[in-house]
Amino acid sequence: MILLNKTGPPNPMNPTTEAKTLPSEFVNTRTAIPSRSDRPNPLETEFRAELSQKLRTPLNAIIGFAELMAMRPGAAARDPDVQHIVKAARDLLEIINRELADPNLAPTKSEPSVVPPVSCDVLYIEDDLVNFTLVERILEFRPTLKLLHAPRGEIGIEMAQIHQPKLILLDLNLPDMHGLEVIQKLQKESTTAQMPVVVLSADATPSQIERLLGAGARNYLTKPFDIDPFLAVVDEMVAEPALAAR
Repeated sequence: MILLNKTGPPNPMNPTTEAKTLPSEFVNTRTAIPSRSDRPNPLETEFRAELSQKLRTPLNAIIGFAELMAMRPGAAARDPDVQHIVKAARDLLEIINRELADPNLAPTKSEPSVVPPVSCDVLYIEDDLVNFTLVERILEFRPTLKLLHAPRGEIGIEMAQIHQPKLILLDLNLPDMHGLEVIQKLQKESTTAQMPVVVLSADATPSQIERLLGAGARNYLTKPFDIDPFLAVVDEMVAEPALAAR
């Protein structure tokens, strides 16, 4: 029989072999990790905001066009399939608002007053053709309005100076600049400084809304938006020059 000395490797067949203990700094390390609720997670907050914005953009088109179909006279308005589309889309919007919203912040909602429409020009600065088409179709309920389209920020600024619209609808994520920069440039020119700007954006972050309103935007509508409140905002804004001239 060969016997190993005390410095040799442990014998797995020997039940008296003692297990080695870990150093104290490695013991119960899980207690040193703060819980999820005890530490801020800016990456998760940013992810929630970006995902909310990405989901709201196509949802805006789904709800908008479905509502347009429901508002048509005839069979389309009574079509249960259309109503199911609208309901499902609104249920999804409720989930987005509940699951992806910042729990520490809650944006406030304001109900615009309805003002009878007057003849005016509306400039929509928007690079997404689907979003522009949706607004174009909605404004068919205001046949006296002339709608202009600018696919980029710089083009929109130039068109505002040339055509002098009574209302500017503004997307934020434009190819050449952010919507905030568009507002700042409009306010620097005396010919465009007083034009009301309404932001239409899928970014529902309360801090972003506050930032744009603080920069001079007259209103901020998050996509997807309801048709009636949108038309009420348009009516209110384009009526202001006529009311001021009285």
